[in-house]
Amino acid sequence: MECRSDRKIIDRRPVTIPNKPAPITRRHALLLAWITPAVAQTAAPDRLLVKWTPLPVFVGAPVLFRTTAASGPATWLDKQIEFRPESDSSFSALAGVGLDREPGKYPLVFNGQTIEVTVKPHVYPSSTVTVPPKFVKPPKEVQARIDEESAMKRAVFHASPPERLWKGRFLAPAPTRYTSSFGVRRLYNGSTQSTHQGLDYSAAMGTQIKAANSGRVVIVHDMYFEGGLVVIDHGESIFTLYMHLSKFLVKEGAEIEKGQPIAKSGSSGRVTGPHLHFAVQWQGSYLEPSTLLRLWT
Repeated sequence: MECRSDRKIIDRRPVTIPNKPAPITRRHALLLAWITPAVAQTAAPDRLLVKWTPLPVFVGAPVLFRTTAASGPATWLDKQIEFRPESDSSFSALAGVGLDREPGKYPLVFNGQTIEVTVKPHVYPSSTVTVPPKFVKPPKEVQARIDEESAMKRAVFHASPPERLWKGRFLAPAPTRYTSSFGVRRLYNGSTQSTHQGLDYSAAMGTQIKAANSGRVVIVHDMYFEGGLVVIDHGESIFTLYMHLSKFLVKEGAEIEKGQPIAKSGSSGRVTGPHLHFAVQWQGSYLEPSTLLRLWT
């Protein structure tokens, strides 16, 4: 005889209900509202993706900042910089650390975010140089000339356009090696101290000198200390200076391209022999030129 039961058979296998969220209680909603801003703040720097060279940044170094986030203004070392298009998908800004800046951490403020950039100390060597006495203690009759030339340079350095005139990497101005480094603390004739604010390239008399980048020629002049001097304004308060020249190949106000011949090397001004002194200035601070030439490599 068959035995039958009126009880229902219960299927105890787990049941999955698709796309049905768990109910949110008032306590749960308040908890989410409290933690969400912290998560967004933590994730934002990852989306910003600001990188820079050199690594580490050091006292006296030029600095190239890059991002894929956006273009726009930024602040670093209490100075304004501007991220501008470098390619279809990246943006860059050029800045630098003056020799008088103390090592430490300095905030880069950009696109609503703050990123700490560490500046390391750097040791620069010392040297002794012998030059004619008139370049250590200039005669009184030339002081007016020196003052006039200083005023000329100050006026130029304060009149750079905010637009970017330079394009991509900077090139060496001479096809030779450099013999004296940036930042060397020099003792002239055993008494007068100064800091070498550029690179000295070994350049025989008449060596062709080229523009390190595109820009506008703002000074072509024979100076007391610098000798034959050419200054190129690259926009954004970035300048390159070429000193001790024997011949000028450009005129003030000329628009020039990267690599264009601008002068011939010489031994004019305060020198011990023929060479090229090449200097880089950004917003009033002189920067280490050989590092600038390597930022894009």
